[in-house]
Amino acid sequence: MLAVLFAAPVAAQSIDAGAGASMPAGCPSGGQSWPPPKYPTEIFGAAGTVTLVLDLDRCGQVDQVWIETDSGYEALDRAAVETAKKWRLSPEYRDGVAVASRVRVPVDFQAPTPEQIAAHVARAQAKWDQVWPLAQVPEVAAARDGSLDGFLPDALPMEEGSVLELIATARREGREVFGGEMPGGKLGWPALRIADDRGAFQWLLIEDSHPAAPSLVRQRLVSDGKKSFYVSRVLCGAPKASACAKLERSVRAWPRQRPGQPLPQQLSAEPPLPPKQTPTQRPLGPSRLAPEDPKAPTDPAARPAWQRG
Repeated sequence: MLAVLFAAPVAAQSIDAGAGASMPAGCPSGGQSWPPPKYPTEIFGAAGTVTLVLDLDRCGQVDQVWIETDSGYEALDRAAVETAKKWRLSPEYRDGVAVASRVRVPVDFQAPTPEQIAAHVARAQAKWDQVWPLAQVPEVAAARDGSLDGFLPDALPMEEGSVLELIATARREGREVFGGEMPGGKLGWPALRIADDRGAFQWLLIEDSHPAAPSLVRQRLVSDGKKSFYVSRVLCGAPKASACAKLERSVRAWPRQRPGQPLPQQLSAEPPLPPKQTPTQRPLGPSRLAPEDPKAPTDPAARPAWQRG
């Protein structure tokens, strides 16, 4: 069960999950709904609790999501936030009128059982057996310091579709990467991670006012039997050929990359976990729904994890 309590600065009030107040007139149809987050398989085996604070409108719909206390794992925090965006809770009533409010929600991720881990590893291995051959490439010579070119061309063809169609697919199916780990991630472009039956990819999306928009760079993790590294492929949809040529030159000038260990053919029976982050307290910041509250923090660095347009 999710323990849901109203938190300061809004007057405290408990919500009886599953038996909340009725929705006021003029709101979208439907009642309360808060499905649990989907456990992120990339850190299967981890456990933790992330405490969210949600700003709700008068209809109980989520307007902002804040992370008050993180779980120690970014993937768990992200799963909780992404799910909370879609929740609808019971609105608060004052003097018989539904008003905007704020609630605190601890989201607890339980560690899987040994049986669940074994089943997960078996499914992952079956999928990896299809991907692993595609991830094997001819050996690439490293420099004396062990580094490789930041841009290494990928022989695997780009997915079918126009640039805009592929960007839409990435937005729909990918997971956002915070602080990209690959060379292109340092350029400030939105990065989305996608895993499918062809491999593990990071897609860098070039949109809006960029001269080469719309374009994308697809990066894929591969191995030559001695080390793992990233290969890239560029798809430029800019109307001017000069903009595409400039994009190609900038990508080929990426900083050198450091290879990792070769990709194993057999997955570990116990999936490794990323290092746990030091728990932090993140300020809630001022709420757009209760701007008159004098106790609301005014730290300009405080930002919601998500805010509806």
